[in-house]
Amino acid sequence: MRKVLLSLLLILLLLGCQGTSQAEALAPTAAATEAPTPVPTATPLPPTSAQTIIVSAAPVTATPTISPDATLVATPSPTPTPSPTPEPTPFTMVWMSDTQHMSRNNPDVFNTMRDWILNNREKENIQFVVHTGDVVDGIGTVMFENANNALVPIFEALPGMIVSGNHDVTKSGKTWHFTRQPYAKLVHKEGQTLSENEGANVYASYVTFRACDTDFLVFGIGFDVICFDWVNEVIAKYPNHVVIVVVHKGLQPDGDFTKETLSLFRRVMPLWPNFRLVLCGHERGTLMRTDWFDDDGDETPERSVTTMMFNYQDDRKEGLGFMRLLRFNPVDHSIEVLTYSPWFDQWGYPKATDEENHFILINAW
Repeated sequence: MRKVLLSLLLILLLLGCQGTSQAEALAPTAAATEAPTPVPTATPLPPTSAQTIIVSAAPVTATPTISPDATLVATPSPTPTPSPTPEPTPFTMVWMSDTQHMSRNNPDVFNTMRDWILNNREKENIQFVVHTGDVVDGIGTVMFENANNALVPIFEALPGMIVSGNHDVTKSGKTWHFTRQPYAKLVHKEGQTLSENEGANVYASYVTFRACDTDFLVFGIGFDVICFDWVNEVIAKYPNHVVIVVVHKGLQPDGDFTKETLSLFRRVMPLWPNFRLVLCGHERGTLMRTDWFDDDGDETPERSVTTMMFNYQDDRKEGLGFMRLLRFNPVDHSIEVLTYSPWFDQWGYPKATDEENHFILINAW
């Protein structure tokens, strides 16, 4: 019995020593707490031979390490969208007529027309100015002064044509006082006139100008003058210019030609495919006629010649300052005709119809 108790006591002592050793092994030491084991740094992986570097247009902020085996691929620049070819810009011809009452009694109206033309030269692309006669109402110093004040600045700035009307010449038809005015001298260039007495009496004149890549030949034929032979001689020198004729009296009230334009109709218009337009005044109101010509001999007329008359001088209340704007469109060769008064700042003469105030001539030049 005693031997059994001693054996049990020995077993208990052995079990107590093993528990103490296991606890000491599990408890952390002070040195381990104060100095933890550092985390090892990761070793970078080298790039593989299949690596691709994309080079863009963005600014580089750091220099990358590129493998010698890398493939460089450039991002292509986008193809620019081509700009559409701009269409040629239409140009404007300003047309005044029968200003004799403004020269005599209403110079402010005449000056307003002048100012509008000069101030809108770029906006309207004004390239030429026409006056179809009766600038003044007879001989008078004040009238000539008023007319020069209005017209000289225009013809100093722009090419143009001005013709004598029945109120611009003497009873015997002499034009010496008309052609000696500064506004006429600016237009009737030396060497481009049909005259007598060393230019004292200028019967007709011509000028050329260019707009929208097109050359124009503009004749000015004075009051009661017939000169078709001279006109033919000049056109023969400019066969590729678009021909426009400016006269004072060109249409009668019933729309028939006067003797001046009848000679052109018979002896000039049929000969030249480049003859396209006649402008005139004198009669009251507005008139227009269109004549057709067969240029290629196929018995089918293909060329039109338009003759227009314009004159609101008798309406001294609502007709003041009206002029016409002819807008030449180089795309379809049309002419848009508008009626405007800078004095009233009004489009369209109030006593005319819409069709008379604004219309378009198709394939007119």
